[in-house]
Order: sequence, then structure tokens, then C-alpha cells
Amino acid sequence: MKQIRLIAVFTMMVFGSVLTFAQELAHIDTQAVIDAMPAYKKAEADLEVLGKKHQDKIASLQGEYKTFMETAQKDLAGKSQEEAQKLIAANKYQEKEQELQKKYESYAKAAQEEMAAKEKALMEPIEKRVMEAINSVAAKKGIKYVLPAGVLVYKNGGYDLFNDVKKELGL
Repeated sequence: MKQIRLIAVFTMMVFGSVLTFAQELAHIDTQAVIDAMPAYKKAEADLEVLGKKHQDKIASLQGEYKTFMETAQKDLAGKSQEEAQKLIAANKYQEKEQELQKKYESYAKAAQEEMAAKEKALMEPIEKRVMEAINSVAAKKGIKYVLPAGVLVYKNGGYDLFNDVKKELGL
């Protein structure tokens, strides 16, 4: 009889600690929360406008290079090698080609850096708000561990903070 009581107490302790741990654990899909935020939608639109501006400028630079190359090929068509060499030297075709390539590469690099800086400036405050909301909800609910839903190998139910965090953010 003592052994049965001991087993019963042990079983209650194990299941009690598992249940307590389960109440301390939650998961959330932070990207889904971010996607639901109007600030994120505006940031995406702003980045798209900036990206389009850079794409248009890059296309213009590529067109300029293509036009230059076509003009150079027309000028050199039908010329002997000696005449072509003189024409290349006189018109500084190689220097102009290198200048256009350098202009393109420089702009592409600057555009990429500007896009990255703009994305960081727009996204950091959004991500910070989401993390603050997650921390606030977890503290209010007595949750000690919040896992990103994307890394869970298996989840069958569990406490999802998505709706609580959306409410905390006023969404």
C-alpha cells in the first residue's frame, strides 16, 4: 500500500511539473505578426518605390553602355586593324567604356547600400515593437519561454501568443 501511494505521489509530481512547464512555454510566428502591421506594409511600399527608382537608373546606365558599344562598333565596322587602332585611340573608346562600367558598378553598389540602410531604418522600430509586445504579453501571462514557431519540430496545440501580441499592438 505504501508503494502504491509512493507511485501515485511520484506520478503527480512528474505530471505536475510537466503541466507547470507547459504553462511556462509558448510559441509565436513573429513574421506573421509583422506582416499584419500597417507600419510594415508602409515600409514595404517605401522600399519598393526606392527599389524601382534604382532599377530605372540602372536600366538607364545599361542603355547608355549599350548605345556606346553599338556606336563604337558602327564606327569601327569595315576599318582595317590599323585604322581601327587609330580611331580607338583618337576617340578614347577604351577609357569611355571603362568609365561607363565604373559608373554602373559604383551606382549599383551605392544603390544596394542605400536599400540595405533604408530597410534597416524602417524595420528595426517595427521589430522592436513586436519584441516589446511579446515580452509584455509573456510577462502578463507568466510565460517564461517563447519559442519562434518556425523552429518547432512538432507542435500540437500549445499556447500561441499571436492573437495576444496583435491585441497588445492594437492590430
